[in-house]
Amino acid sequence: MNYGRIVLAAVAAFFVFFICGFLVHGLLIAKDYTPYPEGVYRAGEAARSHMPIGLAGIFTAILVFAAIYALGYEATHGLWNGARLGLLFGIFMAGAFAAVNYATVNISGKLALEIAISEPIEWTLVGIMVGLIYKPAVTAARRD
Repeated sequence: MNYGRIVLAAVAAFFVFFICGFLVHGLLIAKDYTPYPEGVYRAGEAARSHMPIGLAGIFTAILVFAAIYALGYEATHGLWNGARLGLLFGIFMAGAFAAVNYATVNISGKLALEIAISEPIEWTLVGIMVGLIYKPAVTAARRD
């Protein structure tokens, strides 16, 4: 595996994830978060003070995603392989994150559905970025 490219792909995908997340959650569906008082979702200083934990968590998830991609790397169709793995992760996240949050956090079904729909989109974009950037290390025995 090419560890430098895994990290590079993860960093690039991290930025794509946050750009997409801002567009979807910060603009497109932001109004659907507003009915919830502080205590359901953190706001203001409470949100800012916990942000480093969230950033570290999502970077770790994307780094693991890139490593899993590298383990199953195929020399052709990097973009499509990344998109496929991203879509699968997104579907996983819709179940593991959106559905579980709906069951345990006092949010509306509409917001939970919007989050569930956004997950496959965000993770597919992460997969595309990883697929475009990751290439295995070139060794004397292997030249991709």
